[in-house]
Amino acid sequence: MSDKVEDILYQAHDEGIYEEVMAVSRSLGDGKKVWPTIGDKFEEAYLIVKQQKEKGYENKHLDKKRRGGKR
Repeated sequence: MSDKVEDILYQAHDEGIYEEVMAVSRSLGDGKKVWPTIGDKFEEAYLIVKQQKEKGYENKHLDKKRRGGKR
């Protein structure tokens, strides 16, 4: 493995999203897009998972704040 892949996977492990990154990277291998390097594929999977986590956090916590004043 290249250093880029190792760095991404270590970072994902530290953040607790390793399994999600691995699952997304497998789903990216459907042949729809050709990846120049395996590092690019893992980087894309990492960014997808990070984006989903951030969006999920915003939806989960911001909705509670908005709904609290409607009672």
